[in-house]
Amino acid sequence: MSKVPAIKAVRRWQRSCILYSTMPRALWSVVLAAGAGRRLASLTGRVPKQFWRPEGGPSLLETTLDRVAPLAKPEHTVVIVDRGHRLHAGQLAGSRVGTVLYQPADRGTAIGVLMALMPVLQSDPDALVLLTPSDHGIADDRRFRQGVLDVAAHLGSRDVVTLFGVEPVSATEDYGWIVPADAGPGSRLQRVATFVEKPPMAHARRLLSSGGVWNTMVLLARASALRALYAPHLTDLVQVFDAARALDVDRREAFLTRVYPDLRSRDFSHDVLTPARDLFLYTWPRAMGWSDLGTPDRLFAWFDTHRPLAQSSAVSV
Repeated sequence: MSKVPAIKAVRRWQRSCILYSTMPRALWSVVLAAGAGRRLASLTGRVPKQFWRPEGGPSLLETTLDRVAPLAKPEHTVVIVDRGHRLHAGQLAGSRVGTVLYQPADRGTAIGVLMALMPVLQSDPDALVLLTPSDHGIADDRRFRQGVLDVAAHLGSRDVVTLFGVEPVSATEDYGWIVPADAGPGSRLQRVATFVEKPPMAHARRLLSSGGVWNTMVLLARASALRALYAPHLTDLVQVFDAARALDVDRREAFLTRVYPDLRSRDFSHDVLTPARDLFLYTWPRAMGWSDLGTPDRLFAWFDTHRPLAQSSAVSV
C-alpha cells in the first residue's frame, strides 16, 4: 500500500497543530457548497461542480476542506449543501467536518450564508468565521492560509468584516470588484472604497485602472458582525433565521422547510456586500493562483497552469 496518503495525513496534522496555536481565538470555517454549478454542466453532467472529481482526483469541495482543515478544528467546520446533494454526501464523511447543513432549496447565497451561520451564532457569536466557497481553484494553499492568519491577528477584538481580494489579471465583467481606499505605508488592511458586483466591461476597465482587485468571495469576520451586515437591508431574513435558531433541531428543520419556498432569492455579493459600509480588504498576490473556475475555459486554463503547484502545496508543511 502506498505511504503517500499516510504522509499527507501526518503533515496535515502537523500544520493543524502549528496553525491552531497561532490563532488569536477559535476560528470557524463555513464552506458554501450549495450551488448547482450550471455553468460547468457541459463538463460535469448532473454532478454539481463542487462534487465533481476532475481526472479522478479529489473534488473541488474535498480540496477546499483540505485547504481550511489546518485553520479550524473539525467541530468548528460547517458545510452547507442543498438537500438534493445528499447523493454526494459521502465526500463529507470522516473527521474534517463537524456540521453538515442541508438547505431545503436554493434561494441564493445570501440566504445560504445566514443558514450556515446558525451553528456559529448559537455556539459563539463572537467567534471569527472564515467564509469560503467550495468550488474555486487556489494553487498556493499556504499563501491562502497565511493571509487568513494575518487578518485574524490584525482584527483582534474588532467587529470588522474583511474581504479577501486577489490582484487581477485583466478587466472582466463576471467577477466582483473591490476598490480600496488609500492606505498608509505598510498597512496590511485597506478600507474598501467601492464594491461592485459583475460590472459591464467598460466599468470593469475603469475599476482596473483605479486599483480595483477581484473579489474572491472569501471573507473573515465575527459571526455577529456578519449577521449585522444583513440588518439594515434584509431585516426579514434576519428575523427568519433568528426564529429558526431559537428552535430545537427537529422543529427548526420543519420550520425552514415550511418557510424556504416563500423566501425571495438573494445574492450575498449584490444584496449584502454592495450596500455595506466600513468593510476592509486584504489582497492576495496574483501568484497565489486563484480562479473561481466558473467556466470551462477558466477551469482548463487553471488546471494547465497551476495543477503542479497546487499538488506540491497540498503536501507541504
